[in-house]
Amino acid sequence: MLRTLRSLLPLLALALALPLVTACGGDEVKNDGTLRVGVVLPMTGAQATYGEESWNGIKLAQSDLESAGLPTVRVGGEDVPLKLNLILRDEVSKKQQAADNAKSLIEGEQVHVLLGSVASSHTKAIFKEAKESEVPCISPASTNDTLTVQGGPYTSRICFKDGFQGAVLARFSLDQGWKKAAIVVDKAQDYSVGLAENYEKTFKAGGGNASMHYYVTEDTDFSNVVQNVANDNPDVIFISGYYAQAGPMIKQAKDKWAGKPIIGGDGLDSPELIGLVGDTNAEIYLTSHFAADAPDEQVQNFAKRYKERFGKSPGAMAALGYDVLGVLLDAVKRAEDPFDPESLAKAIRETKNVKGITGTISLDNEERTPVKDAVIVKVAGGLKFHKLIPAGGS
Repeated sequence: MLRTLRSLLPLLALALALPLVTACGGDEVKNDGTLRVGVVLPMTGAQATYGEESWNGIKLAQSDLESAGLPTVRVGGEDVPLKLNLILRDEVSKKQQAADNAKSLIEGEQVHVLLGSVASSHTKAIFKEAKESEVPCISPASTNDTLTVQGGPYTSRICFKDGFQGAVLARFSLDQGWKKAAIVVDKAQDYSVGLAENYEKTFKAGGGNASMHYYVTEDTDFSNVVQNVANDNPDVIFISGYYAQAGPMIKQAKDKWAGKPIIGGDGLDSPELIGLVGDTNAEIYLTSHFAADAPDEQVQNFAKRYKERFGKSPGAMAALGYDVLGVLLDAVKRAEDPFDPESLAKAIRETKNVKGITGTISLDNEERTPVKDAVIVKVAGGLKFHKLIPAGGS
């Protein structure tokens, strides 16, 4: 009996030790002054240009910040140089993958903060993981009105929201004398639904009339939507969705929508839109956060350096990617302990007047959402600056 007990002791000790390892989620990562930043973006799939541009912008910002000199941080009673470790995960333009990536970065990589994503539905899934784990997360580009409210105090964004963007589009429509609108909505996307609702509200309040037409992200044949919109004979067609669907839709509607102006939100802001719409004479406008040819010295300098490094002009997602890392570093400098999630989240919430490529960014409000200007871009052989809309203006 005694011999049996002795033989079981090593197994008993192992069994007692296992819960300790499991509870930690793996070996604790030693703090050597490295801020581990998890980045979740769509690098492949239907929204891949958003991910590519955002990641390029983040990398350019990292180079600039490191060249300027990163601050020192307190570790173990000593001041050591801060290091940035950016860990990218591809959410393949899928909501569930975005959530899985966030969870993996939090539990596996033990990141101190998350950046991402772009599509509002996907960011909502990431914010849910951030909220449950109490790890701060900043979205560079998700505009759905309810995101940060539902996400809680650990979540924020550096872009304007759809309540502003939708109203800008509606007032722009009315200013052009367009009184009858056909609103085309991707009912599978929170961004599309929310933006359409905000447009419709302001458009009708200004005396306009609107009809609603629906599709879903997976659609490739838009013939029914195209015909139904044509039957309505609107003054303007508002496509509330993303470029991957809007482009082919406009191409398929070439004859049936002839002579009808088309407008959209920042979801249409992609260099791929030009190729997707094909040979069309449609007059197309969209709201965005940035235009590379805007008459602004800081914007033009950024656009020049981006093109030199990546061989192409930047879109709005590139500028927002650049700005989101700048906002994060500003918070790191102010945080009492940037490696403590609560301390870092607090510093992010207190962000005020950070000068970015896309405007001045303050997050010290209930929704942790900046009040920023919008840009109206015209599609004319490229995405061309058309008009600046001041925050709260028309």
